[in-house]
Amino acid sequence: MTLHVLFTEDGTPGWIGDTPRAGSEPVEDLMIEFLAAHRRTARGKWVARGPVKPEAPTPEAEAEAAEAEYQAALQQRSEAVREALSIEADPQFFRWQRGEASREDWLEAVARVKARFPKPERL
Repeated sequence: MTLHVLFTEDGTPGWIGDTPRAGSEPVEDLMIEFLAAHRRTARGKWVARGPVKPEAPTPEAEAEAAEAEYQAALQQRSEAVREALSIEADPQFFRWQRGEASREDWLEAVARVKARFPKPERL
């Protein structure tokens, strides 16, 4: 079977097809799987391609990831504070409104909740 291959500068098959294309070369008796896993040297020898090294993230990508992580932590903290306030501080607020507790009792309950869930810091 003849395949037509368009090679990149380093000898990696960049395009493989069963019909000719401008700049492609015919390759006899090689399967697509082989071509995908190998490259051709300048001397025409086929060598296995190594694993692709992952690219290091750009500073912008790292900043975006850090911001996303910070926003997620803020959201998680907000939900935890909201739930804790509804359980612990809201009853104190309503007792204060009915004259059964002082405003300071309510504010202390709010402060205790907020102390348990500090705001996350940006890295």
